[in-house]
Amino acid sequence: MATRHYVDHAADEESYFVSMTDVVIGLLFVFIIMLMFFAMRFQEATQRRDETTQKQNILIDELKESETARQQVLQSIGNFLDSRGISVTIIKDEGVLRLPEDVLFAKSAWELSARGNDAARTLGALADALDQVLPCYTLGTRSRQENCPKTKAKIEAIFIEGHADSDAYNPRTGAAAPPVNPPSEEGVLGFLTRRTTPPTPTPTTPVRRPGPPKDNLDLSTLRATSTFRELMRVKQELGLYLNPNNKPVLSVSGYGEYRQVKREPNETDEAYKQRNRRIDLRILMATPRSEDAKQMQQDLQRLEFRQ
Repeated sequence: MATRHYVDHAADEESYFVSMTDVVIGLLFVFIIMLMFFAMRFQEATQRRDETTQKQNILIDELKESETARQQVLQSIGNFLDSRGISVTIIKDEGVLRLPEDVLFAKSAWELSARGNDAARTLGALADALDQVLPCYTLGTRSRQENCPKTKAKIEAIFIEGHADSDAYNPRTGAAAPPVNPPSEEGVLGFLTRRTTPPTPTPTTPVRRPGPPKDNLDLSTLRATSTFRELMRVKQELGLYLNPNNKPVLSVSGYGEYRQVKREPNETDEAYKQRNRRIDLRILMATPRSEDAKQMQQDLQRLEFRQ
């Protein structure tokens, strides 16, 4: 009887050991499954982060490339004008090329100065410079890739910006207003470039001429359009350069007295006011859409939250 009890006790211990082994193996198997699951999740999250980071780096590279291209455009135009004996000011941080203000407009005038034909010579050289540089950075029938810098950056717009000094506009000192035709369905570009004769006076259709500018804002805008028209008169091909949305890159804007240049030490009032009667060319490059950058930022935030 004693021997049989010992055998039964040993069998119970063996059965208990087998049961514990099964439990441990089961737990180990569950642990391995969970480990594999979290490893796969971590790998997926890392892959998504890498893809988002890669796209983000591409956006940053495109922005840097656009900024480099803009400086190249400004420098190329400046070098061309310098070769023609025309001195301009380049403000790289703002993407601005400033034309010599002393040859374009008299006080309260929006027609180009005829003094020594300096205005016509300056804008003629500018038209040639644009026609030489723009093919590498625009689309359209006149764009090209050969003999161009290695870049994919394109110009979104070139604003011809008109400005005025801080004095209130005085029509008595201004030039006579040129005839302006009303806009039609042909669009802004056609309105700015077309030249038609005023309608013949009839008893029922009197000639209507626009009045003078109301203020410096009107005056500066007319200066910009006068500059635009002269550029297009000299070289109509400038209207063929297009941005990535197939729109003409040349445009106009006026800022009145609201964007004054920085005053130089010991500069006289008249010299300072003359510097503000100016035309700036502001170059804007086509950049990645803000929606893409916003989406990438949201993706990164979601990944950080999950981790």
